[in-house]
Amino acid sequence: MPEQESHLRQPEMLRYWVWLLSVFGAGSTLVFRILRQCFSAQDACERIRAGEFALPAPIRKNAASVTLEQADSIVYFCRQHSIALLPVNEPVYPAVLSEIDTPPVLLTAKGNLGLLGNPFSFAVVGTRRPSPYTERVVTQIVGGVCRKGGFTVVSGFAKGVDALAHRTALDCGANTIAVLGCGVNVNYPHENMQLRERMLAEGKGLFLSEYLPGTEPFPANFPRRNRILSGLSYVTAVMEAGARSGALVTAQCAGDQGRQVCCVPPADIFDARYAGGAGLLRDGAAPLMDAQDLLGVFYQNREHCINTMDNEMRPAQMHLFADSSGLASRINVALLAQSGGTQAELVGSVVRSRQREIAAAAQTAQPAVETEMPASAVKSAASAVLPDSETGIRIVEYLRANGETYADDIAAALDLDLSELLAELTVLELDGFAESLFGKHYRAL
Repeated sequence: MPEQESHLRQPEMLRYWVWLLSVFGAGSTLVFRILRQCFSAQDACERIRAGEFALPAPIRKNAASVTLEQADSIVYFCRQHSIALLPVNEPVYPAVLSEIDTPPVLLTAKGNLGLLGNPFSFAVVGTRRPSPYTERVVTQIVGGVCRKGGFTVVSGFAKGVDALAHRTALDCGANTIAVLGCGVNVNYPHENMQLRERMLAEGKGLFLSEYLPGTEPFPANFPRRNRILSGLSYVTAVMEAGARSGALVTAQCAGDQGRQVCCVPPADIFDARYAGGAGLLRDGAAPLMDAQDLLGVFYQNREHCINTMDNEMRPAQMHLFADSSGLASRINVALLAQSGGTQAELVGSVVRSRQREIAAAAQTAQPAVETEMPASAVKSAASAVLPDSETGIRIVEYLRANGETYADDIAAALDLDLSELLAELTVLELDGFAESLFGKHYRAL
């Protein structure tokens, strides 16, 4: 089996995934509704070809014209040119991306696939014509985070801020992922050809796209691309954006996905080049002054991402939680330092704080007893605890009553907007009430 397919459980199924992408196109929500009614991509393909589903006219036309032999040719081309095909159900498919509203049904990839397994990533977006101020900001902030170790930089490989972010990551010895609005084998933009070659040659770069090889960079491709860019990252950093910048689309995608957005304050509030960023800050984006701010935004609501053993802590975590500049106090670590514990103990305390709060609330609901409570009683008490928000209570009660449930089904049952539901589920995960499973399924804890 070729190296780029060694991760696949069923490489013979690739023809059906390619066929589905060719028929439905990028960013389709309809293809997932159909897949949920089928046993496999092959089953979906056969039933669509048999006319079992009511489909819009353009999709029916595509289904009639696209053949499996054409799909086989694309699979063969990818194999010959070291382009990996990553269906959404494969283990190597990035878990953080599978959580978004409409993940790509199939990704194409060229480069180091190992980068997809690192959840410690942040997206960098901005203008194609950055000011000298912004260039300094990108170099210092992105470089500052990368030098602390462990993070992957995600960007869109455009001229300007994107290219500078990728290049800064490589200069610091970090990994970087480029999300394209064209085929991974298309040399676009031409100005970045040397950067492309360097990312592949050094083994620290990966190119991703939901477009098949040879797809040209049509303007309509890029707004769809942006949801992947933010979807691969827990934090999106906007470096410079005008009032109509494409970076604002990525920031909007991040917000819709329940991810965090931070933004560099403008060098001049009256300069139109920074109008979009100023608006983001006004609407609640976290101000981004230095690398410490970006680390703080990443970790302050992601205690579950923190390793609590000294020999497992990332260099960035060691730096962050040993810091005395005030950042630690922003995420409630400085107060714990009074106990004199080790860094691992302090970080572990943050992770366990929510668990203690829930356990304490459960204990107050029980009569005082002198003997130790049975494990079953403790579990029952914990299950009686509910979130603070009314929406959170409805979601948790529904999950406890129905078990593992797909996000769309929860939204339909509770009459919630899907973006609102996903944002609430993120909070419930962090508070220990819910757990996300593969394919946007959730269950109560």
